[in-house]
Amino acid sequence: MNSYAKYSKSKDIKDLEAARKLIDDAFKTKSDSNAFKNNLIRSLVYSTLARADSNLKLKYSKDPLEVAKFSLKFIKASKSASDASYEIDYINGQLQQVYLYRANTSFKERRFTDALKYFTILDSLDKNNYSITHNLALLHQEVGNYEGSISYYIKLIRQKPKPEYYLVLANLYDARGEELAAVNSLKAGSEAFPENRDLIFKLINLLVNRNDYAEIAKFTERALKLDEYNVNLNYLAGFANEMVGNTLKAEEYYKAVLNINPNNYEGNYALGLLYLNLYLRDTSKNSVLYVSKYYLSKANEIDPNELKSLTSLSVLYKHTGDNIELQRINNRINQLKLN
Repeated sequence: MNSYAKYSKSKDIKDLEAARKLIDDAFKTKSDSNAFKNNLIRSLVYSTLARADSNLKLKYSKDPLEVAKFSLKFIKASKSASDASYEIDYINGQLQQVYLYRANTSFKERRFTDALKYFTILDSLDKNNYSITHNLALLHQEVGNYEGSISYYIKLIRQKPKPEYYLVLANLYDARGEELAAVNSLKAGSEAFPENRDLIFKLINLLVNRNDYAEIAKFTERALKLDEYNVNLNYLAGFANEMVGNTLKAEEYYKAVLNINPNNYEGNYALGLLYLNLYLRDTSKNSVLYVSKYYLSKANEIDPNELKSLTSLSVLYKHTGDNIELQRINNRINQLKLN
């Protein structure tokens, strides 16, 4: 203890080495090994040494961290533990700093398995430490333990929600084939951060994969508040609304596409087809048929080789009775199919 006290003032590692040698010499018999005081001094010396010699430049038969832990376990189990509460707190503090140093060093050197081990220990000592939780989420992801990573990202969101946490969580769910969980994660993120473009656009992409048109219609409306003049987004909103039977909304979005870009093929075709379908459902609406002709013809002008607009025009001309145009369109369709 004299050598240890000397080190506390001098910070000279030689004094700490002397304390180590003396306490090691005190462990000769079983009685020595079971002595509370011996273990207390040894844990004090070795925990201090583990931190002072963080890079383990000195020679050891055993890792000083493990030696300190072993003696500390004995101390805590002793009836005399309450008499050494200050020393125990000090030893725990030293060990925690050693774990943190080793964890950060391992992470920096990309030794992820080692880093994960040390951060897991730190987490057991401090369950609500945001930085530790963040690193564990990243490390579990790095080693391919997506389930573990997901649990820590959920914890991070509870502690301190950020848009990127919802995005990574969704990607992890997606990688595990849990598409619905990914969707729900992005929905929650979009509710928490309605101004975040990345969240809502990622969500819409997943909803498109699922053909969930009711949800696409809902979230494209939100997305357009962030990107009003996005042609593809307006078209998707129109298509989704058309698929769920909301014709008026679909018409509104298709017209928005053409207001942004009058020569957009998909917008002209979609609007022409929308009006054609309205006519086919109620053939008394002749005026709608002629509006359909305008947009389908415009689509055909923009891309004369696109079969879908030609096919729709063929249907239209059958109903208008314009046989000359019908023949011309059908000839063009056959020509394209042959080529």
